Amino acid sequence: MHVHDGRSELFKVAIKRRADARRLYEGGRPHYSGAMYLAGYSVECKMKAIVMEIMGVVTLRGLAEKLRMDDGDIYTHGLDAILELSPLRDQLRRSDVWLDFVSQVNRWRPSWRDDPRERSGAEAKRYLDAVDRVYNWLDAGRYGGHRG
Repeated sequence: MHVHDGRSELFKVAIKRRADARRLYEGGRPHYSGAMYLAGYSVECKMKAIVMEIMGVVTLRGLAEKLRMDDGDIYTHGLDAILELSPLRDQLRRSDVWLDFVSQVNRWRPSWRDDPRERSGAEAKRYLDAVDRVYNWLDAGRYGGHRG
């Protein structure tokens, strides 16, 4: 079984899952919860890939070794935990998307995939819009926008 934990794979997955989230959202009810789950997952993948890029590693295992972390910790799904590892932490906290991150995007949990409750269209729109702003901020920074 191939483990998809390479940096370039995570960048590609982030793009794909974000697009999937938008398509599910546009499909309307009963797809809002799935859209929110995939949108949050796209941010997780994007953040991990960017941290790997900054740290000069190509796999999550390499990142774990570089940061002297347990392998299990590097595969965490918590956006807070990923952010704490990230050299982006301080920049994100000072950015105009910080409120989007803490009030919306950081609500994401892997357990959303197992939750049968459906979210409202308004809640999904707020969440996906916040994800888009954070995702775009992360993407802009890859090319010199907010990193020192």
